[in-house]
Amino acid sequence: MSRTLPPQSSLLTTTSRQIAPLPHQHNQQRWTPYSPTPIELYPGPKNRLFLSLRSGLDEEVDYALPKLVVASFDEIDKFKLETWVDSVSALKEWPERWLEGLELEVAHTELQRQQRSKHFSSPTSGGREEGEEVIDLDLKAKVELALSVIPSWTLPQTTIDRATNSLLVLRNASFTHSNAKIICRTSFLSFLNRFFSLPIDFLLELSLRTPEPIHHILNILQSIFPYLPQQFHDNAEQQGESRRIFSTVLPRLLVGTGDQAIIQNILPLLIQGLTNPQIIQFDHPTLSDLIDHLLNLIILRPTPTSSSSTPPILLDLALDLLISLTQNTQYSKSILSHPNFSAHLKNLVLLLEYGSRQTQATWDNAHSLTGKVIRNPASDYVRIENASKRRRMERDQSQKMMEIFGGPGVRGVNVGDKPPVLNKGTRERLFAMREPNRSIAWMHETFVYSSTSQLLQVTFWHAYRDFFQNPSTVDPLLSASEVIKNVTVAFPGAMAKVWTDELGGQKFVIAGMGFRRGNDDQERFTCLWQNCPSPHTPTDPASLFSHIQATHLSTPQITCQWATCTHSPFTTSHLLTHLPNLHPIQVPEVITSHASTPEQSLSQSIITDRAIPPLAKPFKLHFLGQTTPIDSQKRHPVGTAFLTSLIIRNLSKSLRSELSLIDGDLLKEKREEKKKHLLEERFGLPIPENVLREEEAEEQENLRNTQQDIEEDDEYTRERLEKARNGFISVQETLQSVVECNISGLGGYLGDSLGWY
Repeated sequence: MSRTLPPQSSLLTTTSRQIAPLPHQHNQQRWTPYSPTPIELYPGPKNRLFLSLRSGLDEEVDYALPKLVVASFDEIDKFKLETWVDSVSALKEWPERWLEGLELEVAHTELQRQQRSKHFSSPTSGGREEGEEVIDLDLKAKVELALSVIPSWTLPQTTIDRATNSLLVLRNASFTHSNAKIICRTSFLSFLNRFFSLPIDFLLELSLRTPEPIHHILNILQSIFPYLPQQFHDNAEQQGESRRIFSTVLPRLLVGTGDQAIIQNILPLLIQGLTNPQIIQFDHPTLSDLIDHLLNLIILRPTPTSSSSTPPILLDLALDLLISLTQNTQYSKSILSHPNFSAHLKNLVLLLEYGSRQTQATWDNAHSLTGKVIRNPASDYVRIENASKRRRMERDQSQKMMEIFGGPGVRGVNVGDKPPVLNKGTRERLFAMREPNRSIAWMHETFVYSSTSQLLQVTFWHAYRDFFQNPSTVDPLLSASEVIKNVTVAFPGAMAKVWTDELGGQKFVIAGMGFRRGNDDQERFTCLWQNCPSPHTPTDPASLFSHIQATHLSTPQITCQWATCTHSPFTTSHLLTHLPNLHPIQVPEVITSHASTPEQSLSQSIITDRAIPPLAKPFKLHFLGQTTPIDSQKRHPVGTAFLTSLIIRNLSKSLRSELSLIDGDLLKEKREEKKKHLLEERFGLPIPENVLREEEAEEQENLRNTQQDIEEDDEYTRERLEKARNGFISVQETLQSVVECNISGLGGYLGDSLGWY
């Protein structure tokens, strides 16, 4: 997981790889009974709080420490240790008293241990002189008498509390650079050296008894770490003490403790320490124990319900520390030589899928492979659109023939007694329109001109109301008068008038138009023969065929005259290709054609000369893969899986390097290649014989020294490295699967871990 430093943290590093942050809390502004007043934080040697702290009086100390704790947390921008004289020494007084008590407790415990050791290891009286036994008994009595005056050691709780509060003030203050630099001086470093000089077992027991001050000390050490190298120039002894703390004490504490908070504080310190080779130089036993502990620490997976697993933050910190170790050749070799490396490698490979989820990635096909998408000429949409165009042409022709425009009138048109049933596509199109265009378009789809027809206005209004009383409509219904006014817009040849019947009754009618007969489904059987006098007569394929035979084929035809078809010679079998089926066939609404194919040619019956259509534009390429966490801005992998991939990459590189060094055949090949190079001309001139003999002698001497060093432990190392190689071979299939399926970028870091055989 990519971890960033807090804005005000003094945690600096010399590496570009980010490391774990300090457990720093954000500033909070709140009032408490211990909130200091502005005058209590004024700079200078006579500051009220620090004078109280240095006075040694219990009441004054207990008054000042809580206020300093609150001030160091809430007023971190104003809390500058440099503004108060000898502030660090004042805050260090009670921690030193606490440390003195701990040292006395250690001494007391050691005396008791030695006394018990002498008591249980004293020989029996058998086989000894009486005088010697008396002398031993007298010495034992004196020791017991001396120890009897030493009480069981106890440290006052007030001292522990004051030391804890003082360390808390220093911990809060260390989050700013200036304070951390002041704390990192000889006086406080000597306190740290004394504290970490306590026995490891005692520190582990102390971390269970009073963990809070230890947490503060570890946090302070993390804050002042960037300034430790500056102290090495002035104090060489401090460099040795720092190396002992980071190379021995902290790793031993990490291995020995089971406190997750302590582990979370120590891991970042070791990660920091590995950035400076002057500070950390592990000895072999410590390194072996540390590696074994880290490899075991990452076995338990963090789960929401499990309380025995490693928390996610500790898992990432452990992996981060392993990354730092694998960047060092010697440390990486120790990991590869671990007895159970193959099993731990399989565990690391499983972590590559930690937090992953299955994702379907979709890409559009390439533009060069994309065809032109057009409407299918055989689809219902095109058929309905053509029918609307045909009705519009018929309406325009009939309008010119109406009496109102000086024509003879439109006669012989069969009108219906009810509105036609419109198809679904037409209904949806009309429902989505707004008035008055909606009512006008509805009239065009529902009515036709007829000079001999007239429609009651009430019937007209009911037809409009019944059609648009649908929840899919976007506009409310118009009133009857408004709809009737739109009649003359849709059909200029029609008009609303009062009609008097034979009995003298008056009725409000719309003259000059009537309901279109039939429905949209029956329009599929419209006769499209050119100049057909009654195209709407057929209602099914059989009646359409009979109509064509009776009306258009009474005389032999040479050329087909169906719509725009010009096929010749005309035959009955050809005619059947134009007739629709009784039940419509479901065809796609859109089709794909080549970009060079004109759209008008798609309606032609001859299709063999068209270019092969490429992929349709809506066609997408689908890839099912695994995604692991990535950075939302930089789009590179982060998280546990990413850290694991870095570890595997570093180990694979180190293993290849180590195997190449101990591979005798490879060394022999390199020597032969170098000898061949020496035999060639150098700088265009032959090599003198004496120079060649000297170089060969030097090469042989180096070879003897190398072989002597290798023979010491190469057999053991070769065996362990071969096991590591076999471990990588056993996980090749899994690694290859991760590289192929992970779409978050982990494959870019696992390339070096492939190719083992």
